[in-house]
Parts: sequence; C-alpha cells; structure tokens
Amino acid sequence: MDKPGSLTAEIEALIEKHSTLDVLTAIECICGEKAEHIRHNWQDNLTARRWDQASRAAGKAARNVAV
Repeated sequence: MDKPGSLTAEIEALIEKHSTLDVLTAIECICGEKAEHIRHNWQDNLTARRWDQASRAAGKAARNVAV
C-alpha cells in the first residue's frame, strides 16, 4: 500500500471517486490541450507530438475500459 498523499494514492482516490474511464478521459483531454499549447506557444512540434501520443494512448486505454 502506498503512503497517504503519494501520487499513487491520490490517483487511486480519483479513480474511486470518479471512475477509471473518467480519469483516463480527463488525462486524454489534458494531454491533447498540452500538445496544442506547446505547438501554438512554443512551436515545439517534437514535444507536442509526444503529448499527442500520450493523449492517444490515454484515449485508447479509456476505450478499452469502456468496453
């Protein structure tokens, strides 16, 4: 068991409160928005692509949970 207040414990609490699907969907959205922010404000396409990949991975995981 992780220590109270640890990142793992906080994520577990979010999942218990909202659901795995909701947490993964939120991560997908956050990563996608981060990619757009980096692309627009920093013109760093490599880093933006990495955030896009993370967004797609979270979306795929969310779709697998939803099935």
